[in-house]
Amino acid sequence: MRSLPRGLDPLSDETLTGYILRLAHRLGTSPGMVAIRTGLTGRRRDNVLFRVPIRFLHDLGPEQVRAFAQSTRLAPEEVSRLLTSSLAERYGPLSEKFTPRKSAARMVNDNAWLLTHTPRYCPQCLVGDGSEIQQLHGGSWQRSWRLPPIFACTKHRRLLRISCPTCRQPVHTVEMNSIIARPWDEDLHPTQCRTTIAPRTIGRLQPACGAQLAEPGGVPSEELPDVQTLEHLLGLQRRLQDLLDPVGPAMTPCVGWLIPAADYFADLRALLGLVFLSWPAGRSFAATPALAEALDHDAEQRHVRARTLRDRPGKKHSSRPFTDPPLDPLLMGAVLGIAERLLDADDEEQARERMLPLIHQASDLDQALSLYLRRQAWMSFPLRVAIMNHFNHMAPMRQIIARGPIPEGGREEPKSKGYCRAPRSRLRGA
Repeated sequence: MRSLPRGLDPLSDETLTGYILRLAHRLGTSPGMVAIRTGLTGRRRDNVLFRVPIRFLHDLGPEQVRAFAQSTRLAPEEVSRLLTSSLAERYGPLSEKFTPRKSAARMVNDNAWLLTHTPRYCPQCLVGDGSEIQQLHGGSWQRSWRLPPIFACTKHRRLLRISCPTCRQPVHTVEMNSIIARPWDEDLHPTQCRTTIAPRTIGRLQPACGAQLAEPGGVPSEELPDVQTLEHLLGLQRRLQDLLDPVGPAMTPCVGWLIPAADYFADLRALLGLVFLSWPAGRSFAATPALAEALDHDAEQRHVRARTLRDRPGKKHSSRPFTDPPLDPLLMGAVLGIAERLLDADDEEQARERMLPLIHQASDLDQALSLYLRRQAWMSFPLRVAIMNHFNHMAPMRQIIARGPIPEGGREEPKSKGYCRAPRSRLRGA
């Protein structure tokens, strides 16, 4: 495979989709042509129904990495850093430990904890840093924006957006399960909205919205929550970003233990489902009245959707309204703030005391789903200890600590899990 006539250095935390958009703009061609020239669509263009599969957002095979690196003049390590699989060590919902799926396609398919079809974004980050290359081609479409727990930009002190302010549709909405929207449209800048604004007609693709998403100015007042709410959300976002940072803290407190960052994100995922299923049992843990009121409305809608799914014939998927993270950044920050407070207990007994009302309410509504959210492959061992139904009949915790964690079935978990007692001096909020 021959190299492209021009190359482009990846930006910090850039995703594969964003890199292809910027490279195509630099070359004056379409993103689809760049995908073909870099080996992402197959070897023979005339025999390929053009599509860059969604799984390539997450991972590429060794041959695909080499082909992409050769054609773009990048090192294989630089290519790997464009993929969300490089976040799996820190982000539990992309780890095989908590999402037991062996292939990239299975990891991405039906995984609501990776935003595959449309990203969130910060309009000010898309403007770039003022360098000549970013003035021409825009800033980075960041990998972290594809993770639901990233809901705010701490640099610009604002919540991320999910929709275009002009067409009011989610940006970069893709067709045919491809990572690139409108791949043959070479007239759009990387920071323009690529969402098709009208349904496709026979034999013709309707025009794109084309609105400019990069905004150099400040945050419109209508997009800002009240000061107390904003400060809480930005503080929460900083703590979560630190856990995702490869050089950030490897361990974090959780119900009186220190656990790996990936385990902590898995626990947040589990508690999000528990909070929505048991709402309003956890309402008192909301950080501000504005966040509690926002969750009141969203939880009500989720329960309505779940009842509708339960009443239909066939496979119901009635758990999805409770386990899927909100797309709205304010709602996402609100429910994660509650989950963080539940996990920030000093020990297992305090955590159990906090969570018991939620567990009872969830069990009364849907006992099967309540147990499903607490299963071994869904959360860390310390959290399972804290909320286990027969906690009082377990061996004393000092025996568990002396022997190491003991999972269900009686076999010891490997010491490489890294669980240990948290020190009395709390790390969170320090």
